[in-house]
Amino acid sequence: MTISLPGSSKKGLSGLFGRKKTEVTKPVSKKQLNARQLAGLFDSNVKAGNRAKPAKLNETEIEDRAQLSSLRGALYSKD
Repeated sequence: MTISLPGSSKKGLSGLFGRKKTEVTKPVSKKQLNARQLAGLFDSNVKAGNRAKPAKLNETEIEDRAQLSSLRGALYSKD
């Protein structure tokens, strides 16, 4: 005797016990706040920040990065 469970057989048990997809809701307000405006609601000292530009690595940082990569490779090697 077999028992038929509801849901797709492709999903397996996750289809049976998983969360159901809810309907897509639209935002209530027409104009959404950006991150700086939202932070300003909680802290009045928020400044308009400039994005930091990534700098190039200097020689010691490049050597350290290479050394860490080789150590990481040795750690995960099968030998």
